Amino acid sequence: MPGVSETRTYDALLTTTLANYRKKLIDNIADVYPGLSWMFGKLGEALRGSKRLRVLDGGESIVEHVLYEFSSAVKAYSQYETLDTTPQEGMTIARYSWRQYGATIAISGREKRSNMGEAGMIDLLEAKTKQAELSLRNLISTDLWGTNAAGNQLDGLDLVVDSTGTVGGLNQSTFAWWASTETGSGSFAAQGISDMRTLYNTISFGNDAPDACFTTQAVHEFYEDTLQPQARYQSMKAADAGFQNLLFKGIPVLFDRDVASGRLYFLNSEYMNMVVHRDANFSTGKFIEPENQDASVAKILLQANVTTNNRRMHGKLTGITA
Repeated sequence: MPGVSETRTYDALLTTTLANYRKKLIDNIADVYPGLSWMFGKLGEALRGSKRLRVLDGGESIVEHVLYEFSSAVKAYSQYETLDTTPQEGMTIARYSWRQYGATIAISGREKRSNMGEAGMIDLLEAKTKQAELSLRNLISTDLWGTNAAGNQLDGLDLVVDSTGTVGGLNQSTFAWWASTETGSGSFAAQGISDMRTLYNTISFGNDAPDACFTTQAVHEFYEDTLQPQARYQSMKAADAGFQNLLFKGIPVLFDRDVASGRLYFLNSEYMNMVVHRDANFSTGKFIEPENQDASVAKILLQANVTTNNRRMHGKLTGITA
């Protein structure tokens, strides 16, 4: 039976291995579901040249600067005519709270002693880490498309992309401009393409337009059924990132299993971010032995939230049926 020093040696081995595995762990979490990959990983990088990921190194909260009206200090003038130097308002901030996620990897003393030797311990750690990966991925993807009903989850896209409610401390009932376009749809066969076109055009301003569309598998299939065979092109950038997709007005239409039934989102990545804390970006801690347990436990931590500085640039359809 190993003594205290040998146990600590194994804990150090596990800690080092887990730290070295961190990059793969992040990729396995961030690059599997389309929504997560658009925010964290390969898909966002492929479509717009960068992830929607912003890393901060501190702060009690996350601040986004919001521009909500034009300046009045602009004019056409002639020669020596004076310009308007009136100080302008029209800017405010949206303040988002940090959300925290954690997973633990626990290895009992019996498991250690049953897997003596470096190869056995690494195999055991890989199995335990895979379990943590799958669990974190499922939870974060679910919350990404949610409404933060519990209050300590991500401010999910169904909350952020909405025509009402409070996001970033700003309430739409007070600030009418702080709202996404939300439209009830209905039968996709009857009006789906028309509703998509109208929503897309409503939230597009020249080249400043949505660059990704997310929906459910069912709605994705409704859309595919409306296309002529020769029109079934896909974004090769999204395909290269590993995701099957169709195109609508040149942007990829993807399905994510965590999008709520009957919904379709148009998102503009210029105005959507996943903000993470530098020291809790799927960070892995040391394996530590609790005083009252024959076990070693390590933590994986994420401190993050979804933010936008312009809700008007996103939209969603709801209630879509066959």
